[in-house]
Amino acid sequence: MWKQTINHLAHIKAVLLFASTMTVMSGAIIAPALPGISRNFPDQPQVIIQLILTIPALMITLFSPLMGYLADRFGRKKLLLMMLFIYGFAGVSGFFIDRVDLLLSSRALMGIAVAGILSISTTLVGDYFDSAERARFLGLQSSCMALGGVIFINLGGILSDWSWRGPFLLYLTGVLLLPYAWAMLKEPRIQSTVNSSMTDAPAKVDYGRTGLAYFIAMISMAMFYMFPAQLPFLLSQQGQISGMAIGIALSMSALTASIIAFGYGYYKPFLSVMTIYILGFLLAASGFLIVGFTQSYAMAIVGAAISGFGLGAFMPNTTTWLMRITPQRVRGRVFGGFTSTFFFGQFISPVVVAPAVIWLGSLRSVFIAMAAICCLFAVALTILSKTTLQADSKL
Repeated sequence: MWKQTINHLAHIKAVLLFASTMTVMSGAIIAPALPGISRNFPDQPQVIIQLILTIPALMITLFSPLMGYLADRFGRKKLLLMMLFIYGFAGVSGFFIDRVDLLLSSRALMGIAVAGILSISTTLVGDYFDSAERARFLGLQSSCMALGGVIFINLGGILSDWSWRGPFLLYLTGVLLLPYAWAMLKEPRIQSTVNSSMTDAPAKVDYGRTGLAYFIAMISMAMFYMFPAQLPFLLSQQGQISGMAIGIALSMSALTASIIAFGYGYYKPFLSVMTIYILGFLLAASGFLIVGFTQSYAMAIVGAAISGFGLGAFMPNTTTWLMRITPQRVRGRVFGGFTSTFFFGQFISPVVVAPAVIWLGSLRSVFIAMAAICCLFAVALTILSKTTLQADSKL
């Protein structure tokens, strides 16, 4: 019986890992196909073609809170299965579509599905696992998501060499995962309280600490997304550089982020949530500083790698913190908000950097400014951990 329980738990982990990784596919897969899409629709402005890539992130930001509420109200499993079907249907429809407006609509619908998949899968981690097991799995989940971005960009590139439509076929994985998820996942039982009146009472959410966790998630994602969004332009300022060399540089931050996230469950017992945030911001500051000052391609890779080490622990660390301070009955709503703010950081990153470049005079100066901001966050969290968040410095 125990052996069967262990085997079933392994299947549950596999479903949640595959579901979480699929959220990264929403953008990474078609990124290499954008030039081909642009050539196929030559009458469309470049901003519309880029919107095909980024519109899922906007939908995730808008719909994640709703998905969290629906998961708490109607159950996690049913909603997750529905979102997996919509993900596969809307994603693969891009293979057959010949109009930009329909392509944008299908991508928006897929973004709504991703909002549900990521919110619910993260919520289920809190429902299924406790304490140390939860921390280890959250690290593994974040690691797979970061590493998946590297893998899916390359898969999308291979298929886009065949046709710009090719990468859209990979979204069929949503439909393929559906029967496996249906067979393996069980609707979690909400912990019962002492009496029915307590059960009917609204669960209390610590809005101050939850809001701070949301803010850190948004800021860390905006900083991390500076590497795929801005580093290619910074490297091109240093002279002629190949696409492969740029790809290697971009992969480095994602690779180191996946390594540090994978090890989260092993170093978390020795470090508090606040300590990990402080060390992460200091490491990220070091990386941004190196990228901002160096004129060397090799040192730019080193800087990206160091920042990846710093920012890679933020997602598992934030989810761990939220799971510890959030009642189970409202966990779906809280993690819906987390997913929303996390992807909002990705969406606003290039929007914030553009005017910052004008104000500071160069993209290199923006990276240096980010280093200073990271140091300020580290100092602020150090002060908070000694005062308002003293209890969290022991979590």
